[in-house]
Amino acid sequence: MSDPRPGTERSYQIDDEFSRAVFARRTGEVCAFLAPHLRAGMRLIDCGCGPGSITVDLAQEIAPGAAIGIDLREHALTHGRELAQGRGIANVAFRAASIYQLPYADASFDAAFACAVLQHLAAPLAALKEIRRVLKPGGVIGIVDGSATLSFRYPTNSLLDAWDRLRGLVRAYNTGRPSDVLELRTLLRKAGFARTQASGYMNTEAGPPAGSLEATRTVAHNHLLRLRGGLGELAIAQGWTTKEELEQMAEALAAWGEAPDAFYARPCFTAIAWV
Repeated sequence: MSDPRPGTERSYQIDDEFSRAVFARRTGEVCAFLAPHLRAGMRLIDCGCGPGSITVDLAQEIAPGAAIGIDLREHALTHGRELAQGRGIANVAFRAASIYQLPYADASFDAAFACAVLQHLAAPLAALKEIRRVLKPGGVIGIVDGSATLSFRYPTNSLLDAWDRLRGLVRAYNTGRPSDVLELRTLLRKAGFARTQASGYMNTEAGPPAGSLEATRTVAHNHLLRLRGGLGELAIAQGWTTKEELEQMAEALAAWGEAPDAFYARPCFTAIAWV
């Protein structure tokens, strides 16, 4: 896999309201696949932690060890710090840093985690090499990645299909590479990890597949936040669609969310590897 240069991503813009509705609701359940490989007293780094809700849960999992969440965006870390303080969890810290240049010495951590990060990077292989650098011999990494822009939506129509395609266009625009499914085991092997395993499941951006009226309404609401936020603005600026077409997509999304037989899911992939 040929990567663009590290750090050449266009700015990854996620609207604050979407972040609160989706990212801040993610919990340690996301990394249940990694839990059997964690133990008390470990030192763990969560790369691209965003609002830190998963990081705080991981800190509890490895207490009295330490969890450190890093994210490129300093403002994104405020929620994690407030969450940790509110729950009285003292073995977690947050720091603004690039996944390509982690501010830690070689072999500093026993474990690493990255959720929905690699899919947004121009050079995921370079990021994995950097994560491996800070892991101790025998250290473990867990990855959750929804890199496939494929989604399963029922019922659908041309407007909903157009909306789903827009999200793929934005991914490719931001990373400078095709929005293909990431070859996680291949990337991990090329990064120097000795042993790997992978799996997958279906979910939505904020939880399990949506097959109830309440769940499809939530999916529609979350997608409308992006359509009427930075994603929609970028799509218009790049000439991928028009304001009028976006409004038609918005109406179609709202109607779909109320459909009695609606369903939505997208593939998500997990991988574990050892140094």
